[in-house]
Amino acid sequence: MATQYTLQITNNSTHYGSLCVYATPVDPDKIQFDLRSLAWFSKAANPNTSVTFSWPLQYSFVWSETGKLVPAVTFIASESQDADPSDANSNRAYFDIQGGAYKFGQPSSAKPAAPGTLAITTSGSIPDSKAAIGVGIGGKPALVVNAAPNYMYTFIPKIKYWVAFGNFIEGEVLDLNAMTSIHEISYPVNEYVKSVILNADNTWSEGVSFKEFNDRIRGSRPGREEWSAARIG
Repeated sequence: MATQYTLQITNNSTHYGSLCVYATPVDPDKIQFDLRSLAWFSKAANPNTSVTFSWPLQYSFVWSETGKLVPAVTFIASESQDADPSDANSNRAYFDIQGGAYKFGQPSSAKPAAPGTLAITTSGSIPDSKAAIGVGIGGKPALVVNAAPNYMYTFIPKIKYWVAFGNFIEGEVLDLNAMTSIHEISYPVNEYVKSVILNADNTWSEGVSFKEFNDRIRGSRPGREEWSAARIG
């Protein structure tokens, strides 16, 4: 069973807005195409309230007939195909047109993907920049690119998580150069629950992790039952 991650975000600012989670590649210099980050999760929050997002670390291939990917365009997946970077049979997809409509074809039609990666091969019938393809995480589209014909798009499933505050719609293409009030979310080894706080001055701070809570309980109240941040799944 896939590892389950949880992120709690508290809006302690004085403003109503959207709390958004998005992903970026760990090493963007290795990406040889115009990969776009989507508002992966987004939820509205009033001041002094919290929202919680949870997701399994499971990947999928996705596509949508978006037209040119520009900021504010919304990507709504028309098809999703399970993907696994550790499985040579499911770490690749073939994006084609069948009967006049876009569709993922048989994975065996795609070029082999390197171990530990995810790859989408496009057929020669795909028009340039009319549709977008990419990778979903936990059942939601996260990173996408406009499709061109006869190309192999390789995605490295090593990402950074970020949280932002503003006005977002889930699935919209983000303009990362214009993003403000953002904070990177990192999960230490064997920790799968995080808490972050948007402060009154619109800065971010880390909340108390379950591990820190357990450590405090151990130090102040020996013998008391601990909260567990053990791996879920």
